[in-house]
Amino acid sequence: MSRLTTIKTIAATLTVAVALGFVMESGAPDRADGASEGSRDTGVAPQTMMMATNDAGEAVFGVPDVVTSPLDHASNVRHVVAVDMVYTELDPPSLGTIQANPIPGCRTSLAAKRQPAAMIELTVSAPCLQEEEFVVRHESLAISGITDDEGMAVIAVPALLAQASFSVAFDNVLEASTEVFVPEIRQYDRAVLQWQTADNMRLHALEGDAAIGDTAHIWSASIHTAEDARSGEHGFVVFLGSTETEILHQAEVYTFPAGRASRDGGVTLMIGVGVTEGNCAREIDAATIQTSAGQILAQSDVSVQMPACDQIGEVAFLDDKFTDLQRVSN
Repeated sequence: MSRLTTIKTIAATLTVAVALGFVMESGAPDRADGASEGSRDTGVAPQTMMMATNDAGEAVFGVPDVVTSPLDHASNVRHVVAVDMVYTELDPPSLGTIQANPIPGCRTSLAAKRQPAAMIELTVSAPCLQEEEFVVRHESLAISGITDDEGMAVIAVPALLAQASFSVAFDNVLEASTEVFVPEIRQYDRAVLQWQTADNMRLHALEGDAAIGDTAHIWSASIHTAEDARSGEHGFVVFLGSTETEILHQAEVYTFPAGRASRDGGVTLMIGVGVTEGNCAREIDAATIQTSAGQILAQSDVSVQMPACDQIGEVAFLDDKFTDLQRVSN
């Protein structure tokens, strides 16, 4: 190859190289950092063409801006209110006790046995619910309790109807129920006071012309028993419920022979409440139930206005919260 041919080849090669360089430079964007032309690097990442559809359903080719910047996922999150802010219960029931099919060997049972003066002995057996709080319900009467370390509990409940139905619930979940026929209830009348606070409330019955402290003053701290009612001498009062449960369901029930109120000058029922720093000068709520010969005659919610706080330590007596028992018996 001659020297002239070699020079022409080199010149042609340089011409092509310069042309290619011009094309590449003209198609690339200028750098913002002011780098020299000899060391310029475009730094542009390859872009991918993508196809999407517009509102008319037509295919659109292009590079949407959304793919070049991060999506703000937080703004698309739907915020919801916490469960405990909208749940109607004081404490949501634990999921462990909400089950359609009880675990074998863990079934809760409730047994009822009749006792004198239309009292019912209820036995709660919950092998897998040791030392757990429960609520027994009979009509509108509710009583709280706690099982022992074997899941057992025995409580005495006055029947309010001849066909008496009872149920037991743990964490607001019905676990067991039972029924018992109590024909003896037709021989007795009953008055119930129930409340759901820590207030020291008591039901006092003054039979005949009795005054506070007399023999015929019947309350839960007196010596009167179911045998007095069976013999027709006096009534008796029982306290029901636990004072150690988180949600209190307490009650006192006065039982007396049916018709006695009309024979012996009537019975005055009074509510006694200890005045404390927590309830003085306030209203506290309670509920009453009255039955006659196994029929529920009256149920009502009552509000008790407590005395002023200068009477803390005393007991307030209110005698207008029950229906006149003499009129009821007639």
